[in-house]
Amino acid sequence: MDKNLIYYILDSISICRDGQHFAQEAINTFTLLLKGAGKASTESILKELTKHLKNGLVDKALVMRVSSAQCMQAVIQHGKQTFTVHDVEVLLQTFFKSFDNATFPVRRAVSSLCATLLVFTQSISTVDPNKPTIKYATTGEDNSPVQTEAQVVRADAKLMTTEEMFGQLSTHYNRQNSSRELKIGLVETYATLFVLLGTDFVESHYGVIVKHVLTELLDSTDKAVNPAESAFTRSQVYFLLHNTIGKRLLSEQSQANAIRLLVTDWVKSWPPLLPNQEPPNKHALICAANLISSLVCELEGAVSSVQDVLVEPLFTLLTHPSFSVQMAAVWAIRCVCYSAPANLPYLLPKALNLLEKNLANLANPNSKTKVYRRTIAYAHTAAAIMSVFPSRPIYTSFELSARAMSLANQLLKNTNKDQKIASVQIQVAWTLVGSLMGLGPNLVKLHLPQLLLLWKMALPKPTGKEANSIRSEPEWSFLFHTRECATGSIYSFLEHNSQSLVTLDIAKRISALLNNTLAFLATTPATFAASSVSACLPYPARLTDQYYALRRRIFQCFVTIRPMLTTYEASLTSLLRNSMSVFTELDKIAPSSGALNQVSASVPGQFVSVWSSTDGHGYGVTSKMQGYRVDVAVQAEERNDDNNSGKEWVTKDRFQKIEELLERPIIGSAELDSIYVYTTFHSDDKIDIPRPVSPSTSYIDSSIELFATLFPSQPPPVQESTFEHIAKVVKDSRLEKNSPRRAAVLVNVVVALLGAFKNMMFYAKKKKMAPGESIASGRATQLVQEILMEAVVHPEPYLRNAASETIGRLTAIVGGSFVASQMQQLVDLVVTNRDPDVRAGSALAIGYIYSHVGGMAAAVHLKTIVGILLSLSSDPHPVVHAWALEAMAMTVSAAGLMFSGYVNSTLGMVAKLYLSETHEPGSGSTAVSNAGMSVGFTAYQEFGRIIYELIGTLGPELQSSSKVRELCINMVEELKLEPDERVNVEAIRCIQHFLMFAPHHVDTKELVPYLQSQITSLHIPLKKAAVTCLYQLVQRDAEAVFKAALPGLDNELFKMLDTDPNLSDVKNVIRSWLKDTAVNDPSIWVNITKRIMTGSSGNGPSNPARDAVKQKSSNSNDGEDDFDDYGDDGDGFEEEEDNADIPTSVADASVIPAKLSINVEIPPRWRTQLFALQCLHKTIELISASGIREHFDLILARKRRQQAGIGDYLVFRVPDLIRLSFTAATAHVNELRLAGIGLLRMVIEKFAMTEDADLEGMLLLEQYAAQIGAALTPAFGPDSSSEIVSAAVRVCAIYVGSGIVKDLYQLGRVLKLLTSALDKCKDESKLVGVGEVKDLSPHASVMVKLSVLNAWAELQVSSQKQDYLKQILQPNIAVLSPLWLQALQSYARIRLESDIVALSSSSEGIQASANGGFESMYSAATKEVVLPLYRRSWLKIMEAVATLIETHEPSMISALEHSPDSANSESKPSNLFYILFGLCIESLSRISSSSNGRSNAPTMIICLNGLKTLIQPTLAGNEFVPKAVFLELMNVFDRLIQTEGYRVQLIIIEIVQRLIENYGIDYLCDDLNSTVETEAVDSALDPDVFPSTAKLYYVLRLLINVFLQNIPSLSSKPTGIKTNPKENMTILLGPSLDALTKLVGITPTGYKVDLLAICFYIFSETLNNEKFEALLAPRVLVSLKTMFYQFESDLTPKDSKALSRVICAMNHSLLDGLLR
Repeated sequence: MDKNLIYYILDSISICRDGQHFAQEAINTFTLLLKGAGKASTESILKELTKHLKNGLVDKALVMRVSSAQCMQAVIQHGKQTFTVHDVEVLLQTFFKSFDNATFPVRRAVSSLCATLLVFTQSISTVDPNKPTIKYATTGEDNSPVQTEAQVVRADAKLMTTEEMFGQLSTHYNRQNSSRELKIGLVETYATLFVLLGTDFVESHYGVIVKHVLTELLDSTDKAVNPAESAFTRSQVYFLLHNTIGKRLLSEQSQANAIRLLVTDWVKSWPPLLPNQEPPNKHALICAANLISSLVCELEGAVSSVQDVLVEPLFTLLTHPSFSVQMAAVWAIRCVCYSAPANLPYLLPKALNLLEKNLANLANPNSKTKVYRRTIAYAHTAAAIMSVFPSRPIYTSFELSARAMSLANQLLKNTNKDQKIASVQIQVAWTLVGSLMGLGPNLVKLHLPQLLLLWKMALPKPTGKEANSIRSEPEWSFLFHTRECATGSIYSFLEHNSQSLVTLDIAKRISALLNNTLAFLATTPATFAASSVSACLPYPARLTDQYYALRRRIFQCFVTIRPMLTTYEASLTSLLRNSMSVFTELDKIAPSSGALNQVSASVPGQFVSVWSSTDGHGYGVTSKMQGYRVDVAVQAEERNDDNNSGKEWVTKDRFQKIEELLERPIIGSAELDSIYVYTTFHSDDKIDIPRPVSPSTSYIDSSIELFATLFPSQPPPVQESTFEHIAKVVKDSRLEKNSPRRAAVLVNVVVALLGAFKNMMFYAKKKKMAPGESIASGRATQLVQEILMEAVVHPEPYLRNAASETIGRLTAIVGGSFVASQMQQLVDLVVTNRDPDVRAGSALAIGYIYSHVGGMAAAVHLKTIVGILLSLSSDPHPVVHAWALEAMAMTVSAAGLMFSGYVNSTLGMVAKLYLSETHEPGSGSTAVSNAGMSVGFTAYQEFGRIIYELIGTLGPELQSSSKVRELCINMVEELKLEPDERVNVEAIRCIQHFLMFAPHHVDTKELVPYLQSQITSLHIPLKKAAVTCLYQLVQRDAEAVFKAALPGLDNELFKMLDTDPNLSDVKNVIRSWLKDTAVNDPSIWVNITKRIMTGSSGNGPSNPARDAVKQKSSNSNDGEDDFDDYGDDGDGFEEEEDNADIPTSVADASVIPAKLSINVEIPPRWRTQLFALQCLHKTIELISASGIREHFDLILARKRRQQAGIGDYLVFRVPDLIRLSFTAATAHVNELRLAGIGLLRMVIEKFAMTEDADLEGMLLLEQYAAQIGAALTPAFGPDSSSEIVSAAVRVCAIYVGSGIVKDLYQLGRVLKLLTSALDKCKDESKLVGVGEVKDLSPHASVMVKLSVLNAWAELQVSSQKQDYLKQILQPNIAVLSPLWLQALQSYARIRLESDIVALSSSSEGIQASANGGFESMYSAATKEVVLPLYRRSWLKIMEAVATLIETHEPSMISALEHSPDSANSESKPSNLFYILFGLCIESLSRISSSSNGRSNAPTMIICLNGLKTLIQPTLAGNEFVPKAVFLELMNVFDRLIQTEGYRVQLIIIEIVQRLIENYGIDYLCDDLNSTVETEAVDSALDPDVFPSTAKLYYVLRLLINVFLQNIPSLSSKPTGIKTNPKENMTILLGPSLDALTKLVGITPTGYKVDLLAICFYIFSETLNNEKFEALLAPRVLVSLKTMFYQFESDLTPKDSKALSRVICAMNHSLLDGLLR
């Protein structure tokens, strides 16, 4: 290394203090030098450098800090320097100083630096013999903290112990004067440190880490009384222990261990066991409970291993005196029920029992407050457990919810006289009701009439006397409380059932009750003292908060009844005024957080951000504005560009959640609004901990939402007066210009208007209104424009953004000349004003106006807009050019093709600015560059976004215009090389656009490795972009992508499923690859699944293609030998230790590519294993569909392989498939076990007939009988579940019936499982358990019972082909027959609407006995759960019943006779017949009328065979079915004949034959001489004609249709129906001829000749047709003979004449045929 050069660079750093850009570049150069040749640096150089860098770290210019931090990090990683503990401490002191007044890029770089230094403290230290007390260690040597097994380091041999290392951070964190910025910086240091220390370290030291974080960081919180501060710290703790460690760094086993540790060390430490023991800090308990609930949700199915240690301690925690702790425990219990639903049947009764017990104790005079608190906690627990019912229906029982409802009812009707007790009873009752509202409309509607009465009682209209009465504060408190609880349950009802049950009438009733409550609130005193606390509640609660909570609920209810706007038309205007006064008059609202109203002495002219307030109230600002995302009127948003709605690309990625805390004055927590703990409307099945905000803030939020909902439907005068009022408030002289209080009012007003305009545009679009129709124009718009323009130029960027969008929407709504004037105003502002905030705001507003007004409507302004934005984009100030470029991107996006004229100039500008120094991140003077650092995104990111949109505008033209294309490609290449990951994201998005329009100009060979390197980044958006781009490539050509990839891409993809399960495209990439390779290389998928199931994380890069080749060339039968191919040449993505730094580079500051990834090595999680099994399943399906026989035929496959030398066939991998099924079926997670049983089923079905190549006459699977039995047995064990038992029973039956093993002794193990299951089902009472699976819920017992019956039905059906099964079935048929019939009867009953069942005379309703006790009252709710189970099972059962009836099995006949439904008269069919007949007919008619009937051939055949067996007088009586039903049956048959293949047609013909044989002339011809009016008219007009409504006519039509379809020459019109192949045709037409002959035989004399004429015509055409000569002609002659037998004997002379004419005609036609 050239010394002179080094010292020159060092001098540059020190001299250029003023020219910071030069100094910064010098530092960056040094960083690169160290990375390249750090080992050569001398100690003196490093000391000198460190001195400069220490100055740089506290430089005023933030860019310098970032560069210095990165260089310092390189010094520690690559230089060789010796540090003592003292040196480390001194360095850290300096590093921490740079967190002050920093922005995110600085925090990220410095936290990475501190973490790197702290990791170094875990190096092995040496001690100088002369100074034995001082330990030192040297950087740059390979003394990594990662311990190998060979060398276990003594703790004192490290430079610092683990506790000392963490202590370096916590001492600074807990200092009195630590700013929030410093705390956030330290938390980011912790997070980076954990990642750098790696999985092994974190797993082995988890207890130490948790103890440190919960005691050291949270302890300071106990002293602070301010709840906002404690919520702030809890969020940081949660971020560290869950988002950083729990979610990403812990393997599943460690997550389970973490739960154990949190329970034993923290949750169980309350209550303290010894009298003088210190109880744990309540915040630590809240954090512990929250961590447990998140880990439980992460583990989901795998939580079963720890559920035994979880439940009791959490229930004990419910007795804690703090409501916050109780709610955290309730949420954790809910998560346990959700993740391990088998607990539902135990935990809900447990909670209800505890609740009832405590309710009984309430009235006891010795009861203390803690009993009241406990009671409320148990009520919330019961309610929270019930809220899991809808997502886990199988495990639930509506008997329990009925019990909860009756308890609530009882409490509301018999409340105690004592207000303290009454308030607890009422809260318990309404909490239970609120939870029941989420259990589905079928259940809620049963209770609705009763609820409406209860609500009416709870919310009475205030009388005049009440209005004037004077009440004490405790009375007010009680009244607020009871009404708030009641409106809470109404809110829950509306949120869960607004789509289904809220009719106009119910909405009217509810809004009347809400208006009553508002009238009651009007009688309350004007204010309550902020300090007055409720006297009747067991928890400390302020009266003001109770008042806000009640009003908030009423507002929320009104918002939810929105679609029924007319229902509260009368009170609309007053409601609007009501809601508006809340969010504009903020000084009237007392903060819930207990924050004293701060007197903000703002320095004139100096701006204080409203977001930096830390009191939890933020001067009354709404919590709906979260950064650039505004959560208002969410339902009215267009979901087209998800990436820009909240500017999601301005991301802070891994630190997003922690950085947000700096700009969130209001942090929510579950206890602030406990309704979220027991309802489901806020979460889309994501189990995130709810974080509602405090009453004062949520009151403001709900008023804004209500305003946004009501405003669009107001008449213009009201809109105008509303705007006037708002303008007056905003211009109020008492609000100082730059004060945060004024900013809070502005934010609220802007958010409310934005919501209102969103809704207006939404309704206008729905009603197709023209612009300007829905809003008062003229003075009103001018007023609102003034308000918004003030916000557009506000120094607060989030407010600017929201105001700009609002202006854009307003302009779109008003339209017309307003667009031009608004544009002009913004352009003037830009021209006259140099203030960067004003110019940035104006630019953004222009972008929003164009994107909302729309390309066509604003086309005339496009030239002006492009001009002004191009000039603003060139402005050197980063705030201006960044936002101007963003507006440009929005404009290009909205303009689409209309922008094509400006593409060249825009592209030129982008290229020019990219090269200019002013747009480099961090350029300009200190003040300017610091302003740029705080923007949150860079110009380079915007260049990427603009190019992305331009490519979209150009579209396919890209292929022709080479100049533009080259420029685009070069720009994208440059952006790909930028060190800032967010810029790389935009580059990849551009490439995706290129792939759509000019794919040939993208080099896949180069692109794939680039994307592959990005996949390992720690920056989630970059990962996401890379994976999405890969998906796009894989869809085009999967093979090419995997060829171009570096080895190990498949490993990386599966690893991402473990670390980033939310990236859905990862699965899509794998699925696309699977589609391409499954049929040719099934071994790839067997190997991958094998690797993932055995839990090796596959560190080595594997090349699946190479493995497949090995597999093909290995000549083994079962591919045992190639499993070791994976992971053989190690070290693929392992970074060397000294490179394992976290990405610290920020484009805002550097050119150092520090994007190396940390490899988290954890064994595959169960969800990944499940996905691998699904892939294997899909592979087998695809191979099966391909129809390649070799895959399923071992003898053939071997032959092929010997001929070709290669050949990868699935049949060689059968041993692996069996082993994988076994591994999965015996796993510890239910979902995996189900997948394993499914895979086993598939293997048995597909390979049942495969013969063994080595043993003649043996089947391949026969040798695996033991393994199959072993895989199925655990499904019946004590740790199994109802779903697993159901699946396993069916697989047992498939296996026994498949004929693989015919020896009953060998089948003994599996048979025993089947027969024992059947024995359990014999009982008439509810099925309680199968095998060792006990305590099934009612729904689960129905499911298991049906599966058992279905399995035996499977055997009964198979026994028609396999004789050995008859020995198995014979002993059990007597038990099965009645059970099968009962199942079909129950299915039919459940199909009927439950209301009919309740009304029906049948005394038993849905028989409790038949399917596991359900109340007929709840049958509607139960129907939803149980019906799908019956749908899956009834067909097989029907098929089994039909086979038994067909063979006249005595036990089935006796079951039919003894069924309660089979009492019948001789002539009429029994009810049982109608049930079976109806099920078949309904199914057939549904299939025949659906458009995709093709796939349902098996169903049709079963139903038709069922019908065939039912048509016999013993079942159907002598009269069969009424005529209307019969004609419907014939119509269904007719449709099937015309649409289905010959198999279906053949069964229909057989049914017709059976009808003619069994019912003949008495039934089919009894309506020929009908007296029914229409038919009588027919025969009066033409007495000889065949009545077209007669049964005989329908049968005849059916038969003729069969002939018409198959003998086209019969019809004068050509039929468009494809005919059957010849051999099938003869199989079909033979029986049809017989049926026709029989039909003629039973026809009455008057119609016989007519019928004969038709027959002769058919016969002659058949005989004349050469196709039928050999096969059908003999049948025709037999039919003629049968028909003529005794034909003439009963004809009249007139008929005989006709007959002779017919015979002559036939002879003529036959002779004609001969002569031809």
